[in-house]
Parts: sequence; structure tokens; C-alpha cells
Amino acid sequence: MTNGMTHEEARDALEALALDALDASEQGAVLAHVAGCPECQDALAALEQSAGELLHAVQPIAMSPAQRNRVRLRLLARASAGRPEQPLGGGEAVSIASAPSARMAPVRRSLMTRMHWMATAAGIVAIASLALLVGTRAERDTLRQSLQVAAAERGMRAAALDTLQSALADRDRLIANLTGPQVAVMTLASANPQAPNGRMFWDQAHDAWVFVAHNLAQPAAGRTYQLWLVTPSAKISAGTFMPAASGDAIVRATYALPKDSLAAVAVTEEPASGSAQPTTTPFLVAAR
Repeated sequence: MTNGMTHEEARDALEALALDALDASEQGAVLAHVAGCPECQDALAALEQSAGELLHAVQPIAMSPAQRNRVRLRLLARASAGRPEQPLGGGEAVSIASAPSARMAPVRRSLMTRMHWMATAAGIVAIASLALLVGTRAERDTLRQSLQVAAAERGMRAAALDTLQSALADRDRLIANLTGPQVAVMTLASANPQAPNGRMFWDQAHDAWVFVAHNLAQPAAGRTYQLWLVTPSAKISAGTFMPAASGDAIVRATYALPKDSLAAVAVTEEPASGSAQPTTTPFLVAAR
């Protein structure tokens, strides 16, 4: 590796860096890249945290008594084989067949080789476990985000369904108000074919009123139209309304009225806020 390593090369080495499994030159090259790469800094921090959690999760395996006894006997045997001869009668030593360090050198090399391979194998296992842990966490986060998106979409679909059901129920009520068996129909018309005209549908079973008008001109500024239910003793407001640009209008109201008390239906032009009683002559009237 060199200090000019690519982003992909440094990213591939982050797991080994988190486990401290790189030599000094490799470690320096990766750290040099990480110092100037925010993405690799975040990834290294996550890997180091996962490596720490993985380290704490590993439980040490205790050596069995038989294994411990074999190791002790082997060490004693090696120590006895490497001990120099003792002087006889207080004189000098007879001889030393070989220096302990020379005899132990092959053992040390073998032991170091085994330790190296064990450390390499442990590093490979740790890196694989760390990669699996990081990948599993990423999949978990992706699934969690997908679940949140699905829940939000389900909520929107439920809201849209509620709106459609409400609109359908409203249309069903309107049709019932227009076609029910106890619906009285009153026509408000003029002799001029282009003059305003309208019909009032009174659903006496549900006290529902539906007024439909056509060819209505737009009232003057600050003015509106007002619908009246006329009885022998009162003029009852059924609401104000403004026609569409086409001249059509529909007004719906709910008002309980005895079946034999309605004398007429009328429309007048009133101030924009409406009036308690008609202030102009009705331009649409239907007598019952």
C-alpha cells in the first residue's frame, strides 16, 4: 500500500485497521487516507465500536486440568533437558553438551510460528465476524426504514380511502334526497328561457333540502343570493350561496318543517353577510 491509495483500497482495509491487524506501513497509509476522508472516518468509527462490542462478547475458554498437567510436564521436561552439568567435588564442571539458548531456539521458532498462525486465524475470524455484524446492522437499518415507509404509505392509503368513502356516502345521501319516495319537488322558473330557473327537492323523511339552480348571473360586488323557505307565518333562511361561473348552483340544508306548512320557496339578492329577513323582491319563486 502507498500513501496514494485509492478510496476503495482504504475502505477495504478499514476492517483490518479496526482490529489492529495491519503492519506499520499499511496502517500509516490507511490512516493518511482516513484523515482526509469524512466517509472513511465515519466507517472506521463504526467498525471500531463494533470490534469493541465483539471483543467484550467473546468469552475466554478455561483450560482443562488434563491440558494444564500436560503443559506443566512439557515445560519441566524442556527445563531439565536444558540444565548444565553441576560441578563434581567442588571442581569445575565436566562439560556442557550445548547451550540452553541454542537448544531452545528451534522450540521458540516453532512456538512463534504457531502463535503467528493462531493470531492470523483469529484475526481472520474476527474480521469475518465484524463484517457480518456490520452487514447485519446495515440490513436491520434498511428494513427499519422500509417498514417506516410502508407504514406511512399505508396511512396515506387509509386516509385516501376514508375520503373516498366519505365522498361516496355524501353522493348517496344526495341521490336519496333527490329521488326518495317522500321527496317533494318545486320548480322555480321564469317565462324567459335564458332567465334563472331552479328546483327544490325536499326529502320530508329526513328533513333534507336540496336546491339546484341554473342561468344565475353573478351578484354585484358585496352581494350574495339567499334561499328562503316561506310558511304562512315566517320566512326562514335556508342559507346564502354564490353561483359558479357557469351560472349553476347547488344548496343543501337540513331543516325540520311540518309537511303542510310550506307555502313557497324563494331566492333573493342580499348583502354578502346575508339577512335575517328578505330585503329585496324574490327573483325566483315557487309556490306549493
